[in-house]
Amino acid sequence: MKIEFKVLKFIRKYNMYSPGDRVLLGVSGGRDSMVMLDIMDKLKDILKIEIGVAHFNHSLRKEADSEEDFVKSEVLKRKITFYSKKEDVKNYAKTHKIGIEEAARTLRYNYFREILKKEKYNKIAIAHYSRDLSETVVYRLIKGTGIYGIGGLLPINENVTRPILILNFENLEKYVTINNVNYVIDQSNFDTKYTRNKIRHKILPYFKEINEEYENAIFRFAEITWEYRNFVENIFNSRVEIKENIYILSLENDFIDNEILRFIFLKLNKLPPSKEETEKLLKMKSKGKRKINGLIIIKNKDKLEISKEVNSLGGK
Repeated sequence: MKIEFKVLKFIRKYNMYSPGDRVLLGVSGGRDSMVMLDIMDKLKDILKIEIGVAHFNHSLRKEADSEEDFVKSEVLKRKITFYSKKEDVKNYAKTHKIGIEEAARTLRYNYFREILKKEKYNKIAIAHYSRDLSETVVYRLIKGTGIYGIGGLLPINENVTRPILILNFENLEKYVTINNVNYVIDQSNFDTKYTRNKIRHKILPYFKEINEEYENAIFRFAEITWEYRNFVENIFNSRVEIKENIYILSLENDFIDNEILRFIFLKLNKLPPSKEETEKLLKMKSKGKRKINGLIIIKNKDKLEISKEVNSLGGK
């Protein structure tokens, strides 16, 4: 099967795009994003979608400006609309007292969403592939996570899509060779002071020694967790009522109560409580009340009412 049709099959399996969608591709200029650009350019007419490209210049390396010029040239060569923005990520990280990786991700996605709103795009496409998925699964497992976290990156999460997530390292290398895809090499990807790079270059090679097909094995595992997530979401729809931004969970005193409560935290863009904290919330006495991770949880007989904490100005 041609690699681009493997991607097409994956896109259709997860209903990533509908005819008429306007999809903004996040392209850094690296191998993965340039492969995504080339494939999506070939598939856009089949999918009946429009595509545009956004490049975010992090100003972290001396090559950043030349890489922006490279992406612009490759995109315009394909007669695709190009957007770019340059920001000082290092200064942002220092000002907000967060890590470089978090700062870069925050500013990048803020920029993508800014374009979506201004230019009427309705989907974002990110060039994560199966090794990125493997890194995420390992990282979250080490850090401690629930069933949703261990599933790693999702094929589609709200308006963020990952069309080449199905591809492994060998697929990408083969595609680049066959299609003469130009790309730049980001040397920071080899710097093991970053956690993800440490997992990629120091831990995953041991996985490969044990199983040459570990990427595909982890991908299959992730697919099972995605199915589980869909299963819980379907039950969520039958057990949870939403009134004026308050999520009202009808408790059935089973394991799914735990999962739905954690799912509500995710819906409200909050970090879910630990297994122990979740059990304490479910076992509260009627009229009990707790605040956790910016949410207020009130027990009312056999129901939990979950809402965002109101700030001092009276807003949510």
